Amino acid sequence: MENEIDSKTKQLEGVIKNIQLYKYRLKDKNNNPGGLIELPDNVLPIIVGDLHSNKEYLKLIMDDDGNLDKLRSKDKEYVLVIIGDAIHNDQTGMMMEQPSSMHILDYIFDIISEFPDRVIYIKGNHDTFDPQLRKSGIAQGAEFKNFLIKTRGEDYTAKIGEFFDCLPFFIKGSNYVITHAGPVRGGITRDELINVNYDADKAFQLQWNRVHEFRGNPSKREYSEEDIKETLSKLDMPADSDFIVGHNPLWNTGDKTGVWENVIGIKNHHIIYSGTGSLAPYYIREDGKFNLKFALKEKKSGGFDYDR
Repeated sequence: MENEIDSKTKQLEGVIKNIQLYKYRLKDKNNNPGGLIELPDNVLPIIVGDLHSNKEYLKLIMDDDGNLDKLRSKDKEYVLVIIGDAIHNDQTGMMMEQPSSMHILDYIFDIISEFPDRVIYIKGNHDTFDPQLRKSGIAQGAEFKNFLIKTRGEDYTAKIGEFFDCLPFFIKGSNYVITHAGPVRGGITRDELINVNYDADKAFQLQWNRVHEFRGNPSKREYSEEDIKETLSKLDMPADSDFIVGHNPLWNTGDKTGVWENVIGIKNHHIIYSGTGSLAPYYIREDGKFNLKFALKEKKSGGFDYDR
């Protein structure tokens, strides 16, 4: 009789296959799943920002306004977009806590298994076992790997590593883009996005770049308004396209809601964080535009502690 861990490993194999074969994902030059997903206008994204292991907030979002039922809809094609970094508790004093990361992945895998064509998970900087990923000196990726080995064994843990490795980096619609961190400095072409797995620097930037908020010379990990303009231009997209990301610290209104819209005056450039301390925000595309909604109607106690 199949035990629980074997069942979860088998489910995860199916999840990986679904991600690799997602119908709107483009193949790269070697006929492997590429880094780019192109969504037609009839597909309606429900965008969830960084969750950092807060399964409760993801459930609130799925229950809000019937979003889970929208994934079941045959009249309209809604897709849940998780913008990366669903794992690794980011709250002060909780960064060594591992079970919540495992449990939120269980929930996400259940959703993908039920709606294999209706869920997209974008690769974030925390979606890795790499020991170089550190927050407040804690190697969260390596710690999570060790926890999974002890809890569910080597085979399951290896499959989680395959899950991380198979994730796409970028979503392009007709007048919007979605990625985890921000644009590549100097922009990036459609072909480069499709083949980004063969360019370590560009792949790194899509997971790690942050908005350059302050005056002075930007660092190599920061992007500017010009980089957004260059990206949209190289992708032959309208200059006023929505550019939605997570990852970045929210010095502006994000400490109240989890969303910073029109970041540093860049029209239609929005940062979204949906984890602890936020109002569980999400964007939903309806009637040709993105509408911002909140699954929490009032703020709970607890602030943000963003990775730097």
